[in-house]
Amino acid sequence: MYNQDKYDYDKNDASSIYDYAKRLINKTLREMAPSPMIIKDAPATEVKGKFGQHLEKYYFGIENNSKSEPDFKEASLELKSTPIKKLQGGRYSPKERLVLNIINYNEIVKETWEKSHFLNKNEFILFVMYLYEKDKFFLDYLVKYVNLWKLENNDREIIRQDWEKIVAKIRNGKAHELSEGDTFYLGACRKGHHEKPRGYSCSQISAKQRAFSFKTKFMKSIIHRLQDSESLIKKSDELKSKNFEEIVYDKFREFLGLNVDKIEEKLKINLNESAKNYYEVLARRMMKITAKKIEEFEKANVKMKIIRLKHNGVPKEDMSFPYFKYNEILTQNWTESDFCGQLESKFFFIVYQMDKDENKILLKKVFFWNMPAKDMEEAKKVWCKTQNIISQNVFDSFPKKSENEVSHVRPHARNKEDTCRAPDGNSYTKKSFWLNSQYLQSQIEKN
Repeated sequence: MYNQDKYDYDKNDASSIYDYAKRLINKTLREMAPSPMIIKDAPATEVKGKFGQHLEKYYFGIENNSKSEPDFKEASLELKSTPIKKLQGGRYSPKERLVLNIINYNEIVKETWEKSHFLNKNEFILFVMYLYEKDKFFLDYLVKYVNLWKLENNDREIIRQDWEKIVAKIRNGKAHELSEGDTFYLGACRKGHHEKPRGYSCSQISAKQRAFSFKTKFMKSIIHRLQDSESLIKKSDELKSKNFEEIVYDKFREFLGLNVDKIEEKLKINLNESAKNYYEVLARRMMKITAKKIEEFEKANVKMKIIRLKHNGVPKEDMSFPYFKYNEILTQNWTESDFCGQLESKFFFIVYQMDKDENKILLKKVFFWNMPAKDMEEAKKVWCKTQNIISQNVFDSFPKKSENEVSHVRPHARNKEDTCRAPDGNSYTKKSFWLNSQYLQSQIEKN
């Protein structure tokens, strides 16, 4: 279908392809397609992926396919279109993660990183980013950014480590336990929610289909350089001898066991100890970060959480999540719910503990954590019961801490007037899911 005279780019030259793609900026496919498009109107629920398919076929002259090689194989260049959304203030942000290629559980265990299908297909990408607008047909989405991107430097090393962690889990027969919280930049996301689990050679337990994906926060870093952030890794050579987690742990090693006054003295800083975010700021300073955000954490959607322990090792409080909206829970299923997504994140716990006299606070430990699969099942029970209670318009019997070893539901509001509308038309105090302090204690002891 490709004809250089018709499509006006050289398929052997990435720069030529890029120049041709840039003509799309601030234009729509309907305006720019050089080939007549055969379009069948369809509701929004049936047009997911249509923009990318029509971009390939009618703008670049590439027949839609599912081959493991890059779309422009002669230039070793993959084409990826992705939706963005406009934020208040006029800036843009990714609408969702970027799904890459399907993970073949049987084949990937035979691969090495350097010879992998993933690297062959996704090492060099042409991004076409279009503005998603709910009420528009996909042919009328405006292209905002076109960008040539190469997997290199620190990103390459961290994504390699992510890829190897995913593959190791599959080789160990645990594909059914894959979670996006396992990794930093590269995720193994669910693909095809209605498909049945499939068997594979490394395990007798079937696993649902998954695909590699760049996480939403990582995509945000591609759209624009993250504001008010600082890179934790100052020299890319560090990643050649250590993995990302080891580099982070090394930042804290000299401070473990010290009280916060000694840590400040060692760092030659003087922070406001009464500030609400004191312990978080202190943690960033130990990592030699003065900005409010850590670039690598932002890209990987790592949630940094401060846990303060009493002298006996029990956390001073349960861990809360953002309040949920009663009406939204009714429209979700567990795997697509906000709570499930939050628990599938990777966390970085920074644990402080009171000393024996309970007048000083020490840095106890730091560790990366994501919730084990069996505990996710317990959290799911709490979410499902909560959904059922809301559907029955009963708002005084949410799951209590004593009912589940992992999680519970309780108010999360500034005051009694801080409410949220429910399906029965009334407003009730905002509530959220919480992780139990005893459960957190068990996870701290295991790590």
